[in-house]
Amino acid sequence: MLRVSGLFGLVTLLAASASAQVVENTPSLCQNGEDDDGDGLVDCDDDGCAQLIFCVSRPTTEVCDNGGDDDGDGLVDCDDDDCRAACSLSIPIDGQPGTRGIYQPRVVDEEPPPDVGFLEHDDPRRYPRRAARRPQTYLRGMMVPQLGVALARYDRFSDRYLAQLGVGLTYGIFDFWQVTALLPVLRMEPSVDFENPALSTTLRVFEHEVVELSLYANLSWPIDRANTLGDPEPLPTHHLLARSRFSNVTHLDGGFLMRIHAGEWVRLDVGLPLVTAVFDDPVRGDMTIDLRALFSLGDHVWIGAFTGVVLPGPNLDTPNVPFGFFAGATIPGPSSRGPLMDLALRFGWPVFYDGAPPSGEPGVDAEFWQITFDARVFTYLLP
Repeated sequence: MLRVSGLFGLVTLLAASASAQVVENTPSLCQNGEDDDGDGLVDCDDDGCAQLIFCVSRPTTEVCDNGGDDDGDGLVDCDDDDCRAACSLSIPIDGQPGTRGIYQPRVVDEEPPPDVGFLEHDDPRRYPRRAARRPQTYLRGMMVPQLGVALARYDRFSDRYLAQLGVGLTYGIFDFWQVTALLPVLRMEPSVDFENPALSTTLRVFEHEVVELSLYANLSWPIDRANTLGDPEPLPTHHLLARSRFSNVTHLDGGFLMRIHAGEWVRLDVGLPLVTAVFDDPVRGDMTIDLRALFSLGDHVWIGAFTGVVLPGPNLDTPNVPFGFFAGATIPGPSSRGPLMDLALRFGWPVFYDGAPPSGEPGVDAEFWQITFDARVFTYLLP
C-alpha cells in the first residue's frame, strides 16, 4: 500500500505519473533532441517517432563539411565518428575550444604543375630582374627601347677618339623570336656624321632549363658614301652599336648564340659565326667568336667579363683577342608590367692581343680602349 506523506511526496508522485503518460510520437517531441518519455531513446530513435515522415527520410550518414547534424546523433561534421576517415584529410576552418569545430576538405591536386625553365614563365608580364636567368629572346609583346653611348680611342698612332650615340628598339614577336631596329648612329667625334642603320633578328631554336640555342642575323647598310675615317675603316665594337662597325659599306653577319644558365647566379654567352661579310671591293669578312660570363650579385646587380677571338679577313691568319669587363644594375618598375630599366657600363680593349706593329709579331696591345654605357627600358605591351 503506497503512502504519501507531506506535500512534497504528493508533488513527486503527480510528476512521475505525468511523465509515465507522455508518448514520444509527435513532430514537436520527435525533433527536440530530448528523451521525453524516459525510455532512453531520443527523437527518431524512439519507436514512437520511427514512422514519422522526417524520420523515415532522414540521412543515415553524416555529411562531413556542411555544419549540420545529418544523421541525428547530436554530433556535427568531424565530431561525428562517421567522418573520421574523411576528416583525416581536412583542415579546420572554425575551431572552437573543446571541439574540433567545422572542417573543410583539403583539395589535393591530381598532379603537380609542370616544371618551367625560366622564372618569367610564371607570369608572362614579368621579365626576370636577375640577369643570370634572362632568356635569349624577349617575351611576345615585350618592347625594349635602348640608348647607347660609346667613347673609344681607336688609332694607334695618334690621339684620335671616337664618340657615338645610338638609339634602337627591340620587340618580341613571339617568345622565341625578336627583331631589333637600330637607327642611324650619330658619330660625334672626330666629326659629326651618321653611320649605318641596322636590322637584327634572333630566333630561339632550342630551349632547356640549362641551355638555350638561337640563330641570329644582322645587316647594316650605308646611308652616305662619305667617310671621314678612311675607306673603309672598322670601328670598335659596342654590343648595342656593333652592327655599325663599318661606316660606309654594307655588313652582314649571322651564326649561333648559345646561352648556358649555370645555376641561379651564373650565365655564359657564346657566339659562333656562320657567315660574315663586308661588301667592299673585294668582299671580305671577319670571323668572330664571342664569349661572355655574367655573375648576378643579387636580383638587381650583375658583373662580368668578355673576350673572344677575331680572325680578320681575307686570310683569317692574324688572331685578335678583345678583353674587358662590365657591370650593370636593374631599376625595378612600379608593377609587374614594368617598366623596368637596365643600366650597364662596359670597359675593354677591342684589340688586346694581336699581331702588333711594327714587328707584326703577336703581342699585347692595350692602346686601344673603349668605354660604353647603355640604358634599356622593358615594357610589356599586351593586356
